[in-house]
Amino acid sequence: MLRPEVQDKYLVGTTPPISFLPYLVFASFLVSLTGTFTTVELLHRRASGIGWRPWADIAICSVTFGLVAVWCMHFVGNRAIILGDGELEIQLYYDETYAVLSAILPIIPIFIGLSVAIRFHELGRRAIVRYGSLAVCGLCTGGAATMMHFLGNIGIEICSMSANWANVVGSAAIAVVICSVGFGLFFYWGKLWMNNIWRRIFVSITLAVGICGMHWTAATGTWYQIQSYHDGEEADQNVNLIVAYCLLTISCIACVILGFIKQRQRKEEKSRAQQAVLAIATFDPSGKLLVNKTGLMPCQTIIQHFNQGAFDDELDPSHPVFQWIFRVTRNWTGISDLIPSMRENLQLVGYLEATSSGNKRRNSLHESDDATSSATFRKLFCVTADEMATALDIGLEKLGCLYEDVLTTGTMTNNRGTWTGTHTTKTTPDVNMTVNDLESGRVEPVVFGKGQMLILSRKIDASEAHRLQQLGYSFAEIEQVSHNIARSLQIPCGDLEDLIIRLHAFSERQYSVPKRGTYLASFLVQPRPGMKSMDVVVPRANAGRLPMVKLDDDQLDSHQLKVLSTFHGLTLDRCLARIKASSETNTKVSAFMRKFGSQIEALLRECPEEALHFAIFSAQQLDMVNGQTDFSQAKVFAFCGIKEIYVQSLQSFSLKAIPFSFFKTYLRSQTGCADHAVLVQRNYDEFGCLQRAQSDAETSSSSLSSKWPWSLRKEKSLSSERSWNEEANSVDNLVNHRLHTRTLTAASGHSMWGRVVMTSMEDIKSPKSKSNFKVEMHSMKKAKSNMADQENQTLADLLMMITTAFRGSLMSRLPTSVEPRTKHSFA
Repeated sequence: MLRPEVQDKYLVGTTPPISFLPYLVFASFLVSLTGTFTTVELLHRRASGIGWRPWADIAICSVTFGLVAVWCMHFVGNRAIILGDGELEIQLYYDETYAVLSAILPIIPIFIGLSVAIRFHELGRRAIVRYGSLAVCGLCTGGAATMMHFLGNIGIEICSMSANWANVVGSAAIAVVICSVGFGLFFYWGKLWMNNIWRRIFVSITLAVGICGMHWTAATGTWYQIQSYHDGEEADQNVNLIVAYCLLTISCIACVILGFIKQRQRKEEKSRAQQAVLAIATFDPSGKLLVNKTGLMPCQTIIQHFNQGAFDDELDPSHPVFQWIFRVTRNWTGISDLIPSMRENLQLVGYLEATSSGNKRRNSLHESDDATSSATFRKLFCVTADEMATALDIGLEKLGCLYEDVLTTGTMTNNRGTWTGTHTTKTTPDVNMTVNDLESGRVEPVVFGKGQMLILSRKIDASEAHRLQQLGYSFAEIEQVSHNIARSLQIPCGDLEDLIIRLHAFSERQYSVPKRGTYLASFLVQPRPGMKSMDVVVPRANAGRLPMVKLDDDQLDSHQLKVLSTFHGLTLDRCLARIKASSETNTKVSAFMRKFGSQIEALLRECPEEALHFAIFSAQQLDMVNGQTDFSQAKVFAFCGIKEIYVQSLQSFSLKAIPFSFFKTYLRSQTGCADHAVLVQRNYDEFGCLQRAQSDAETSSSSLSSKWPWSLRKEKSLSSERSWNEEANSVDNLVNHRLHTRTLTAASGHSMWGRVVMTSMEDIKSPKSKSNFKVEMHSMKKAKSNMADQENQTLADLLMMITTAFRGSLMSRLPTSVEPRTKHSFA
């Protein structure tokens, strides 16, 4: 009820004194900070790309900023304003219509400002466009906050408001400038992937300071003239305050939920470092790496818990599964039609769940799945690659080629090498290792490894890069994202930077086969410790070819071939000595011999290995691409040698050793190679029956269920048996390939060295069960019956047979000590 003494004390038209409640002033800042922090976190986690979801996320951010950070702060702050001595009849009360309008209308310019900043700052190519978009964002958000303040004050019922224009202009300037700075820092740091939690808190504080600064700058320059008196309940003064606290509570709950989401993401990153993962390394024309909003490479789990014991051997470049994937990624069209049936089969046998997300639906391979794990893993890889191609909105054939090594994740080490396994401590020397490390053969071992990552690498043009940016991806310098990626993979940052450099170089490789010419090559094989396999020395920059130099621009004539035949069976040093001591009178022959000598020296510079001096020259002229003279007419002569088993290091940073079987995989993966068609046919023989098998299983299930109540158990048994048979056949195919390789090699000799060469191929493990024994016996029969369908011998196969034929001379000429060499000069 209206009291007469209040009317006498505060006449209509008078201006009562103003005071402020300090605790509510501070509370208003906390309210604004909660709103800005919620907005910044939602912006950080917003969806990108095309569709309704990105716009919905921007709308939610606009609501939290306009409704919580500005509107709630305004009414909590105004509740701190006390007119007179606090009499209820003359305090600030608000009209509901203006209160609602002041909550809704500012959201529109905030939405416009954020949309402009997201669209033009993240995708803009010119600096003026990016910085202009940030200015528009600051103008819209700061202007919206100022508009809300004065629109809300217009709704005051019992007082008329008067404001100092200097305070009005100053408050608007504060809001616009500080909002421009705050959102500018957010988008700038986000583009550089430095947008960590502390930086986002700083942005939130900056925005809250701007909003509160605007509010209190305007409030201190405002006075109120009494026009009437409030004749109602005391609770009317706190209506807007209660609404503000309700919205604040919702915002706090949202912050808690976002915190849980962040913890879950970190947990997923840690678990992903312990899984088998497929990643995409895409580089734009300037060499920047494609990353998502969080600064990570696009990746997806192949299988959650990778059990190395499920395979016969370690998954590395020497493993048939890795080599199969390596070849398939260079001819995606040969497998793309089979992926739908692979997905259905994996769902049928329980490795995929149709209703689950990609990263959550893969079970683990167990050691008991020895006969089927190979096929299952390959099918999971193909399905994962297809899903990633869909996410990137590209065709599977444009996804990229498999990198030549396996990255082990979840490791903690200071070495500068790339570890290629999970159960051993072997390391492939990296270009950053010192000479002493290489000479001593010592590399710091990896302490532990938990996961493995297969990486597809490719390079795209500017138009494709712009299309991916429109989908919400970005391209970053290595230094900008290396820490984020290394932390997620749990590997040293230096190792990751070295890997990305190698991935970029890998994506730029040109796998071209010479069409014409005659070449002189070095074929050096190196037995691994234990004589279980063989490595081949290849250039580090291009592991798909041997170290070689051009001997002639065209094929050699009969006279030149006759000259080379005189060097057959001689070591490289003896060839140089004979050329130097030659007294040939024929001018053409003499010139050719000098050219031959100079190219031998060039080959030594290309491959400066001690073993090459004792390598034996083969005058047998080989095709660069064996059996495909229509594709390439280039010819090769080679020096064939064997490195000492106890000298595993190489003398040059430009060389490296790769498994012999993997080198053959490289040769079979060359563009235009006829073996692509053979692999496609094998894949159709292996996986083409999956969909038919599923249809048969469904038919059998329906017929049984109509008659017998125990048909469910029968259905499970039938589908499991079919799945085992299909996947066992897939193991047959890989085994057949290895049997064929061993047969070719064994034909070249039966001595000790011949047996060493045979063991260099992928040996078949001893059967652990009767089922495995049946699989291998069936494979041997199948290998004999399908010899006509086998792939052609590669250049590596022919050179290995030549090396085996020279085995006696090579073993007797291996050096026992390093002697100084006499330099020969052929002008």
